Amino acid sequence: MFKYVKYILVVMVLGMGLIAFNQIAKADNEVVDVGENISFRQIDPEQAKQFMDSEENYVILDVRTEPEYEDGHIKNAISLSNEEISPDNKLLDELLSDKEQMILVYCRSGRRATDASIKLAKMGYVNVYNFGGIVNWPYEIVK
Repeated sequence: MFKYVKYILVVMVLGMGLIAFNQIAKADNEVVDVGENISFRQIDPEQAKQFMDSEENYVILDVRTEPEYEDGHIKNAISLSNEEISPDNKLLDELLSDKEQMILVYCRSGRRATDASIKLAKMGYVNVYNFGGIVNWPYEIVK
């Protein structure tokens, strides 16, 4: 009797592990719905690099603080901290005047990039791609 219980438990644990792995695997290139038909895409650094290498009309947005940006950033990235992203920021209107332009967003670890992506999507930007944090960026950075 206990032998069967042990097998059932092992099968359950393996099943839960597969479900968890499937959810993690789905996280790349996932559309993140933030309500009211507003969304952005969650991609990995490799996908962001592919866009940078193949697309022409895009902006790389570093939403860390200015000192963090100066310590090292992705080539051609624009520095605009997450705290500065708001509908009444005129600089944002100048830097990101085209609401349909691809915007590749990153920060240090991914939290601020997610916050910024949500704000941008709510402000009407329709091609927002969050690729997380520079700590996971395996490519060259500018210092």
